Amino acid sequence: MAVYLQIGDDPTKWWLVQPFNANQLTGQPLTLDIAGPIGGWMVLSGRAASVAVFNEPDATVPPDVNPTGGTLYLPTAAGASAHNYGYALSTNEALGGQNLGNEIATAMRNGTRLTIPLYGGGTLVINGATLDFVVITPAAAGGASPHD
Repeated sequence: MAVYLQIGDDPTKWWLVQPFNANQLTGQPLTLDIAGPIGGWMVLSGRAASVAVFNEPDATVPPDVNPTGGTLYLPTAAGASAHNYGYALSTNEALGGQNLGNEIATAMRNGTRLTIPLYGGGTLVINGATLDFVVITPAAAGGASPHD
């Protein structure tokens, strides 16, 4: 059985690697392995405005959007696509995705801001109090998951 989530106003169908039950939404941030459309893992806020959980018995997970390096996807009204897969992370952040996921979960839990270095010298500031979710794609395929 394939399971996907739709969160808040982002129209993307986030296909999960493992089965998921809406009862797992306890108010605390969760880390979920994502199969597609952007592979990696999701940090889902316990404060998300809405989370719809769909169980599709015969569904096929659509092909992935494959960013070439480490990225961080934030919710958008347009959703994830080949042209919109998130921000390119700085090399250090892209290789340390597990730590970044933990830092984001902490910001969500505490309702604090977090500054994240981006590739090319940019900076992203997220507000953990209002952020519904992020999807982190590691720099290399088969990168470590935050569960390791």
